[in-house]
Amino acid sequence: MEKLCPQMIEVNSIKKRFGALEVLKGVDLYIPKSEIAAIVGASGAGKTTLLQIIGTLLPADGGSVSIDGTDTGRLSTGELSVFRNRKIGFVFQFHHLLPEFTALENVMLPGFIAGRSRAETEQAARKLLELLNMSHRLQHKPAELSGGEQQRVAIARAMINDPAVILADEPSGNLDSKNRAELQELFFRLRDLTGQTFLIVTHDEHFADLCDRKIEMQDGTILSDTVRKKRSTGHEPDHADVTRKTDA
Repeated sequence: MEKLCPQMIEVNSIKKRFGALEVLKGVDLYIPKSEIAAIVGASGAGKTTLLQIIGTLLPADGGSVSIDGTDTGRLSTGELSVFRNRKIGFVFQFHHLLPEFTALENVMLPGFIAGRSRAETEQAARKLLELLNMSHRLQHKPAELSGGEQQRVAIARAMINDPAVILADEPSGNLDSKNRAELQELFFRLRDLTGQTFLIVTHDEHFADLCDRKIEMQDGTILSDTVRKKRSTGHEPDHADVTRKTDA
């Protein structure tokens, strides 16, 4: 697969097996800075496994992953924890908010883990929640928030340490159509504001078609990698697409 420079995420020959099942079969993937890329494919194609390996949550059986110029396979366990906390933000289908903490406190937690002061972390959390139209819900606990509001809190939490990469696994999977559309538009707005790179696993083909890149997986390989001109907030995507087929 052709490389685009500069790379924010670089995946080379990643393999993963669970027992007799070969889930990833030597995947190569290159994603530049400030791009929103969607990974699509049938259940069992290897999408979530690939995302977890890129996010350093799951070890690969072979190959390498580099994020923002760092080969994550060369990091010790302690170094990897620090790197993950500072360089990668995670957004999941199930928000994983801590029920005993308020929205503000949930967003602040990764900042505390990173060793930032309370004052600095709270200021950053308040700004993010304001940006996400959640400033009126700071002191509400997850049970008092709607599904869309919980997901916005989860996104703010993922962004609190200003990571280079945001990884999202079916982030709109549990949302109704209105909240799903708002969340998807929010990703583009955040990319335009922050310059961060987003890699999103989704079953939503419409959303994937709006992204800067659409990666289709099948049986543990990348079937196609379609690149578009970047979509700025409020504008339709450019349809002069370039699709590169892999030798799957």
